[in-house]
Amino acid sequence: MKIKQSTVDGNIQVIDNLHAQGGIGEPSDSGFLIGWDVDMSEWVILVHGDLLTKERLDSIKESRSIEETAKRRFQQLLFVPGLFHYKMACADAVWHTWVKPKETRDDENSLYEHVGVLRPDDTGKFASKPGFRRVHDVIHHDLWASMLDCWRVEAHKCNSSWTSLKIFSEAEPSWDLIEDMSISIVENLVATTPDLSDLRDRAASERDQRFENQTLRNRDELLYVELCHAMNAGDIGRVESCFVPWTYIFKATGKHKYSSQILRFMKDMRHKYSPELRQVH
Repeated sequence: MKIKQSTVDGNIQVIDNLHAQGGIGEPSDSGFLIGWDVDMSEWVILVHGDLLTKERLDSIKESRSIEETAKRRFQQLLFVPGLFHYKMACADAVWHTWVKPKETRDDENSLYEHVGVLRPDDTGKFASKPGFRRVHDVIHHDLWASMLDCWRVEAHKCNSSWTSLKIFSEAEPSWDLIEDMSISIVENLVATTPDLSDLRDRAASERDQRFENQTLRNRDELLYVELCHAMNAGDIGRVESCFVPWTYIFKATGKHKYSSQILRFMKDMRHKYSPELRQVH
């Protein structure tokens, strides 16, 4: 389409063009072809896209709010967040939290220092404009290494003779023990409990700030990898459960629009859309 999309009128022309290509209209339209075009007056059209797409659709609806029919008001258009764009925003939020502030690089155990081990040729790019794919890969690799170390620590705590993961695996631990160890790792080595707040309230001389930072980073990286696994598996329930913690992270990293739009989408899903429509989503 040779249409200027930087204006509301241009965006309206784009939607009208898409309607025409898909044979979507209403019988009162002058160009409506009975037996060929489809009357969408009683239906909705799901539009997937990024945050900019959502803002443009809102502008379109606002400018057409006084029109007589639902189609002319573009009332049938319902926005659904594109999950890949959402995942990109999550990766960027992790980078804004753990790499962008120069203060985060002072720790010898910082994510930036780990990048020097994982991708020694990319430290300069990672500190400035790393791009989604580079951040995505680093988060996964860093978390894998961190979790393996957590299992090593937990195994040694369970049995002093288990000094390495190789010895631990050769001992053939029971599944019940593995489950108990997993719970212990989450409770003690991931920042999921109020105990961390108490630790951070102590005097500087009594704190282990490196450990605190590592547990916080374990939490954020686990949230990101959980979202990726849920998306890859098509488990929309798990994806939706990830929305709430990410809205707080978005707010803290300056992504206020993403935070408010995701909260609005969750509200509409629970209280505005019909059960049939929620099932389609």
